[in-house]
Amino acid sequence: MATSSQTQRSAALALTQLLVEHPELPAASWRVDRDGLLSGTVAIHADGAELESAMRAYAKVLGGSVHEQHFTSPQHGRSVSVSLYTRWRDVQVNVWGTCTAGAGSAVAA
Repeated sequence: MATSSQTQRSAALALTQLLVEHPELPAASWRVDRDGLLSGTVAIHADGAELESAMRAYAKVLGGSVHEQHFTSPQHGRSVSVSLYTRWRDVQVNVWGTCTAGAGSAVAA
């Protein structure tokens, strides 16, 4: 069984490979959790077209499934959270972002 530091190193290596091999991907804020989950935030309250483009780019490279969850934000009203869940290079990866519901409710690829 892998230790926490091994899973974190695997995630960090996968992130390095992703960034080096795919410099065309949109910028994201990345985090490696203790359990080795690699999590990237591509946009918060983004323009719908911007979020759709970013999620399609990541899905093309990483594979996996894109999911939408609708919610109401006190500041932004009807909104959509879009997440891509996948396994890449033996690492669990989650890439996500949000936009207003009217701007991109058909983001899922």
